[in-house]
Amino acid sequence: MSVVGMIVKIYSYAFHLVLALFMTGLAALAFSTGTHNLRLDILPWTGMTLSWWLLGLGLAGLLSIALAVLGMLRVLFLVWTVVVVGMLVRGFFFSPYMFGGWEGLRMVLLFLAGAGLAAVGGWIQFRYAPAKR
Repeated sequence: MSVVGMIVKIYSYAFHLVLALFMTGLAALAFSTGTHNLRLDILPWTGMTLSWWLLGLGLAGLLSIALAVLGMLRVLFLVWTVVVVGMLVRGFFFSPYMFGGWEGLRMVLLFLAGAGLAAVGGWIQFRYAPAKR
């Protein structure tokens, strides 16, 4: 694997680790305060249902990252990266989400580009098996 491929793979792990920790932390915060008034326009759920989905998806993301890093079920991480990109495209462009002008659209496009690059890293880690020791 090339150096660029290795960097993209590591970026992919880091991007999805931050995303999964953010989702898990947001759900934990909602559960710990007892207020389930969460509303994220890019996701199809609200309230308590959103809290549970964030917790489940965050833990699923963490599990897929851990398994991929360990070289087990690497396809799960690839699926996770593609699902994240799909949910982001659906949420930003096919939901009531409002961009807030050109600056908001620019930020969304940068975030989608980052998620897309992370999906490429998911493909790279799936495609190229780790070297045998």
